[in-house]
Amino acid sequence: MAWLGLLLMVVSAPGWAETSRSVATFDWGIAETLLALGVTPVAMGSVHAFHDWTGDTYASSEIIDVGVQTLPNLELLDRLSPRRILLPPRHRHREALMSRLGKTARLDHYPYAGGEGDFWPRMRAFTEEVGELVDKAPEARRLIRETAEHFDELASRLDGQVPPLLVVQLQDERHLRVYGEHSLFQAVLERLGMKNAWQGSTNQWGYTLVGLDELLTMEARLVIIEGALPVGIERHLSSSGMWRLLPSVRRGDTIVLPSSFWIAGTLPSANRFAEGLVEALAGVREVAGDG
Repeated sequence: MAWLGLLLMVVSAPGWAETSRSVATFDWGIAETLLALGVTPVAMGSVHAFHDWTGDTYASSEIIDVGVQTLPNLELLDRLSPRRILLPPRHRHREALMSRLGKTARLDHYPYAGGEGDFWPRMRAFTEEVGELVDKAPEARRLIRETAEHFDELASRLDGQVPPLLVVQLQDERHLRVYGEHSLFQAVLERLGMKNAWQGSTNQWGYTLVGLDELLTMEARLVIIEGALPVGIERHLSSSGMWRLLPSVRRGDTIVLPSSFWIAGTLPSANRFAEGLVEALAGVREVAGDG
């Protein structure tokens, strides 16, 4: 599919002068949208961690690392002379400093800025905004359209009623993040016609930290997202302490998804999470049918 065309090239160090048309960002959601729009090259913070958290989806892309996201290498960024520096709202305190290094733009439609309204309209507006800023408006509209088509195709694969799902990420053996309102994952579930079992409050990134005991009475099917640094029990829940008491673990219908998507990602991550989830659900049905 076209949305998978995510190649990012970068010139070598001696050719830095050629990167004057580049776009720099310290936010991974912005970065993966740029990649999906075919913008090249991108200078970004914490590139190695970005690859870890996105399952090496972009490993073939040579992105210039300008240091950690919270403390970028300003000298290197100055030498790169980016045409634009794109910042999420939470980095507004950097605007004055960054504006000395390149034309700076803050993404007003950033989907995790706590704005009102449904997630998908905010995500579409964000994608269009990125496209306008980097002269890729037609590509942005195509990404939005192809994402919608991709989701329609995935939804057509869902055979029968999918039970409520509980999307979580383990923090240790007794604590986990559970994703709900404001999260990419709930938006994907809703777009595919599924129900999120977690109706509790969440932060601006769409999750809250809970103790394992809070989930013991929930009959939902568990969807566990592996992190870049898994705690080591995701695939051994049936023999792991209190986890054995969870209804989904007892039934044997728990799903574990390798993280090929950023948890605060944008349309590219939404596409990959949705596809991985639908494929995993089909696998669960096949096992149940064989039984």
